[in-house]
Amino acid sequence: MNRYISSFIISAFSYLAIIVSIIYFLNADTELSTDAKVQDVRKVSFTVIAQANPPKPKQEKKITPKPKPKPKPKPKPKPKPIPEPIKEEPVKEPIVEEKIVEEKVVEEVQEKVEEVIEETKEVIEETAQKEEVLVQEQTEINQDVLLAKQNKFINDLIKKINDNKSYPRMARRRGIEGLVDVKFKILSDGNVEGIKIVSGRSIFKRSAMEAISKSFPVIIEEALFEFPKEFSVKISYVLK
Repeated sequence: MNRYISSFIISAFSYLAIIVSIIYFLNADTELSTDAKVQDVRKVSFTVIAQANPPKPKQEKKITPKPKPKPKPKPKPKPKPIPEPIKEEPVKEPIVEEKIVEEKVVEEVQEKVEEVIEETKEVIEETAQKEEVLVQEQTEINQDVLLAKQNKFINDLIKKINDNKSYPRMARRRGIEGLVDVKFKILSDGNVEGIKIVSGRSIFKRSAMEAISKSFPVIIEEALFEFPKEFSVKISYVLK
């Protein structure tokens, strides 16, 4: 804008100087014609010096506010890599030789398995036989032990009956001796019932029955017999 104003002022001064020069030359011609005198014509020239580029007025610096820093955009999450598809290897056709080798290996394994099974069966049979022998031996031992316990129980019972018997006075005076066979049942609680004289002299019957009654109850083991159990005892009467 300032450039246009300065160029306008310069051109206005130039036109004004040209107009003044023209007017001056016209006035000089009129004076020469009236006075009829030859005068020296003097040329008058005006020079107008104009600055081509006049100094520009100082412009005030406009203070522009600093722009606010733009917020940094958040980094976009990286896309997860797409796993490459698994390439399936082409199935190789088995070679005939490999098949033969595999069949041989399978046969060998089967043979070994059969051998192991047979050996296991033999071991099981031997173990079973040994167990049977042990059971038989244990049974025999148990039977022997049981018989020994039964005999001991009967002998103890006979001793107890003999300790509880009394020799009849009449038989002692007359010097009578004899043997009485008596039967009775022992119950599971150790008591006795069903005392019966099977054989013997009548002079000893009462004494024999009293001796048996006095010998009970007794302590018994249920494993010795199946109770009630019937026993037969022979009580002897001998003078000393």
